[in-house]
Amino acid sequence: MIRKMEISDADEVYNIENQAFFEPWSKKNLIKDLKSNSFLNHYVAEVDGKVVGFYISSHVMDEAEIFTIAVNKKYKKMGIATALLNHLVETSLSKNIKEVWLEVSTNNIPAINLYKKFGFEIMGIRKNYYQKLGEDAYNMKKEL
Repeated sequence: MIRKMEISDADEVYNIENQAFFEPWSKKNLIKDLKSNSFLNHYVAEVDGKVVGFYISSHVMDEAEIFTIAVNKKYKKMGIATALLNHLVETSLSKNIKEVWLEVSTNNIPAINLYKKFGFEIMGIRKNYYQKLGEDAYNMKKEL
């Protein structure tokens, strides 16, 4: 099940974020954005009542941007990231979004393959995007 993220989900989302990323969002910023940032969309995926994945995106005018999408390591390869991305695309279509953008590490082959499966195309490279890791990022776009 995919539903809107609630403040009570912050601990689990923060744990997943810490597993998945070198520089995670702080729990304080996550809660602040949940409470007051109307430009961001926060959704979680649940399995048996447990939060196992999430995404954060924005919708401005006719464009959407994926800021983060992550799945608990114990629940990888179960189609959860695919379900989250399906949800994001369906939500975007219902809001007349024309394009979805994202950045992804050039080293994150599983994510790149998932995005390509969904029709995202590499539009360019952002050199040293992840500065602390010294990694580049692909800038990817999907037209809806």
